[in-house]
Amino acid sequence: MSERAKTGRELPPEAMGNEKWHDTTHAVWLRSSLSKEDSEAIVEVAEFDDGFRAVRDGKSPEKGTLFFTPAEWEAFVLGARDGEFDIPEEYLTEEERRIQRGEADVEATWVPSPLNTPEAMAEYHRRRRAEQGQGSPKET
Repeated sequence: MSERAKTGRELPPEAMGNEKWHDTTHAVWLRSSLSKEDSEAIVEVAEFDDGFRAVRDGKSPEKGTLFFTPAEWEAFVLGARDGEFDIPEEYLTEEERRIQRGEADVEATWVPSPLNTPEAMAEYHRRRRAEQGQGSPKET
């Protein structure tokens, strides 16, 4: 079944021939609880049932969305855990340096984007209830 048939609407140009593209109309976008509204950009991530992920700038979602296969996402997460994408400390505040070094007593969690649609928020709450019933939260 074509994406157009599944979505019932005309697809954007970036969807044509893009095997990674997913409809994000009602995606559940999450961001770090450490994200600050005064930041230049806020990274938001959405996970799909097939394990694909989408990433966008929550301050400017109109700039576009990047899509990742499950394998690409796993490689990214492993690289991030190894510090591959750490920001050079000269660009960070002292608090940000301590967080990046793991010296700060803060825990980042995933929180819903304020840009989520009402349908996405309903899905977010459904997932949270399901996670609580299972006893272990799903890693995003």
